[in-house]
Amino acid sequence: MKLKHLAIICDGNRRWARGKSLPELKGHQAGAEVVENLINNGIELKIPVMSFWVMGVDNFDRSAIEVSWLMKLNRIWGKKAFSKLKDKNVKFRLCGLRAKPAPKDVIEIYEKIEEDTKNNTGMIVNICFNYGGHTEIMEATKRIIVDGLSPDDINEKTFEKYLWTAGLPNPDLIIRTSGEQRLSGFMLWQCRYSEFYFPEYDFPDMDKEKLEEAIAEFETRQRRYGKD
Repeated sequence: MKLKHLAIICDGNRRWARGKSLPELKGHQAGAEVVENLINNGIELKIPVMSFWVMGVDNFDRSAIEVSWLMKLNRIWGKKAFSKLKDKNVKFRLCGLRAKPAPKDVIEIYEKIEEDTKNNTGMIVNICFNYGGHTEIMEATKRIIVDGLSPDDINEKTFEKYLWTAGLPNPDLIIRTSGEQRLSGFMLWQCRYSEFYFPEYDFPDMDKEKLEEAIAEFETRQRRYGKD
């Protein structure tokens, strides 16, 4: 069973830090490093598309100190880590609301990487930043209204063209780390036939071996797509 799109909900960064008696912000830093490592692992494993939910729209409701640190981390991570993607033939996609509550300069950093890698032909890295499944569906609906589509013009394929994931295959496997067994609004439209994997470890503990374990588990499953 070929894995075309692997999506990861990067959960448990703060929990990981607390477990090691470290400041919670250190957990986010460790998580950012793991995302970079997993991208390299994905390239080695020839995974066509990898999505990482790194920051939800609702996460901006956290404390001002934590949000400020997260934005600083995204600025550093965007400029340094993702600038390497072009040379690795990785194509970057930004999946999320390109407006408030995210700071304009952080969005611009990600948009520049998106532009710089648009002609690459290797693995697609889809970063879900300032993302929420409800927000994605609402924004798609708004754009359909603005474009003046009639009810007769709207079907599943049409609607999918207005989603932030337009042009990408739906995720075959969604991993949420930290033992939480819920999606929290992640890719609500796209997950209809996705397989789920909920490991107990926190995201900063994820490595190539654990990634391969998840893929091996996925490959044992039977996907019927409602046919049986």
